[in-house]
Amino acid sequence: MSKSTAILIFTQEASKEAARKMLTPSKNQGVNRLVFDKLNHFVERTATAAASKAENLQVFHSNQLIKPNSNSFGQQLSAAIQVVFERGFEKVICIGNDCPALNENRILAAAEKLQTVDTVVGPDNRGGAYLIGISSKDFNAEVFENLAWQSEKMLESFIEQYTNQAVLMLETLSDIHNFQELQTYTTSRYFIAFLIRLVEQVTARMQGFYSFFVENWSIRSLSLRAPPFV
Repeated sequence: MSKSTAILIFTQEASKEAARKMLTPSKNQGVNRLVFDKLNHFVERTATAAASKAENLQVFHSNQLIKPNSNSFGQQLSAAIQVVFERGFEKVICIGNDCPALNENRILAAAEKLQTVDTVVGPDNRGGAYLIGISSKDFNAEVFENLAWQSEKMLESFIEQYTNQAVLMLETLSDIHNFQELQTYTTSRYFIAFLIRLVEQVTARMQGFYSFFVENWSIRSLSLRAPPFV
């Protein structure tokens, strides 16, 4: 395996992702951010475990390379990849946090395949991608940042731009965009079960606190009322 392959974990701020995807049964942004924090930790552990099994893989997180800003998703991802290439790496494997089925063995398999082809793509079930592996010689920052990111046309736009390269397609995996999909996810079952249990427990705790507050506020309001006139 090449000594110059990097795994780039690209995630945005949990608050920004929580505003775009609702992975809880209620519209509670605090609980939603907590879920994304757990997803971020999960993908970091997975990537680190993959790198520990290979001599020549190194893990980077986008937050280590670029500062969060108001630029588009594509601009930020492209900038992070560019930094990795500027550090001397020849190949980059980009992954996100919304596909718990992407385990360490699948990352290692993608890294191995990237040694024989210039580009590998792991398509998701929405027309996007859960993994993109690309070589520095085929990377064009302007083209890359203008792909149809975060849409069902993303994969189609990628293939259109990279028709001259040998693109190897990996197996299609499911990603998660809402609580219903989280509940029906069939792989990484222990982690998914943990997430669902966490959401239910935190939501129930917050609902209990809200009920307690409302009840006590109502009692207090009644006790502060003046006695009725007779």
